[in-house]
Amino acid sequence: MNFSTYNDLAVQMTVDLVNTRDPIDGTDELTTVEDLNAFLAGYERDWHQEDWHPGNPTEKDLKAVRRLREQLRAVFATDDEREAANLLNTILAGAVAVPRIRVHSASPHLHFEPRTSGTANWLAAATAMSLSVVLCDAGLERFGSCSSHDCVDVYVDTSKNRSRSRCSTTCATRENVAAYRERARESR
Repeated sequence: MNFSTYNDLAVQMTVDLVNTRDPIDGTDELTTVEDLNAFLAGYERDWHQEDWHPGNPTEKDLKAVRRLREQLRAVFATDDEREAANLLNTILAGAVAVPRIRVHSASPHLHFEPRTSGTANWLAAATAMSLSVVLCDAGLERFGSCSSHDCVDVYVDTSKNRSRSRCSTTCATRENVAAYRERARESR
């Protein structure tokens, strides 16, 4: 599923950012500026050079990105469209994101970019806009949190019939194997 200019890449980057912290066990993959650099490096090659503006992250950026991550998780946690919209609008306003027309692909298209520089502002604008497009184009029911009993990772459901309930095939397989084993024990 392609969500306009904020395509699958931006949506996946947003999901991956939220999933860098596990609220159940407290595991956090973004504890240092180097961790943030490594996270961003995983996406740099996929963006058009003129769209890639994260700069060199600082400690201040790291703290802001960690706050952003929790704001984005709240979007996945709500079941109220108005609240999701308000949360995303708050993030976009904080990044001072403004529309800008880009012409680096087949046709002109809109990007929402921060007026102030910095990794955290760029990431806030890119991630909030990606979820905003999903919310407006596909609805809040596309946002999900893994239904596996020991996982709370988030995802955006891109299935045609809106049937996804797990964050990954790993969680789905683990749950299916556990259910199979339980049925096998009960049938003995």
